Amino acid sequence: MNKTFDIKRFGQVLAKDWKNYFRNFGISLIVWCCIPVLFWIATLVLDFEMENASRASIIASLVFSVLMFVPSKVYGKANLSREGVGFAMLPATSLEKFLSMVLYCSVLTPLIVGLGSWAIDSLLYLLPFGGFTYFFVALPKSELGLLINSIACSIMLISSIFLFGNMVFKKRKAGKTVAWGMLIIFVITMILQLFHFWDAFGMWVTNTSARLDQRFLPWLYSAFMLVIAIVFYLLTYRKIKTQKY
Repeated sequence: MNKTFDIKRFGQVLAKDWKNYFRNFGISLIVWCCIPVLFWIATLVLDFEMENASRASIIASLVFSVLMFVPSKVYGKANLSREGVGFAMLPATSLEKFLSMVLYCSVLTPLIVGLGSWAIDSLLYLLPFGGFTYFFVALPKSELGLLINSIACSIMLISSIFLFGNMVFKKRKAGKTVAWGMLIIFVITMILQLFHFWDAFGMWVTNTSARLDQRFLPWLYSAFMLVIAIVFYLLTYRKIKTQKY
């Protein structure tokens, strides 16, 4: 490849991944989007009302959970010795393959599941029966911006971790990513606890929070998530670039 990025070549990768995406994950997308129906049926059977905040939490959970499985379903063969040859032989650079992977897993998937499940929830709300009796309430512009920013950074963080796990593990990719993530967090927590890091960190957070505008803290947390996500995206790109078959 004489260019790191070529728009025509990238378009061909997107077109190929488009077919592979819906062939391997299309039915799963429909199932994820229709899960609100199960909660609506539960309100009918158990005769209770489900507030919009609870339903919004369900939709957010659907979006976050689907990010864990889409990489292995669509790109699960990308790092395998034999099955991954097709991915390796694509007439595209590592950057083009990586960007296509990010677009489908980190952008298109949460959009489809988020908007799809929200649309189904809205249709169920319009029915004259069932427990979806409250529509989503519009938030103030300031809160809406903060919410969107937090969700976007969370999506990037989760997606980047599982994209990296997909390129590292050969089998049971999602499960192993979760297991190793929990193990690493546990080990780091124990080490920091051993050196009394959390006590000092807690005092720092308390002192910093007292000095900073409280409205600034959520943006600080989002920036922290964004930095970690970028690290995992870079690691994924490097793994694609150096993958041996």
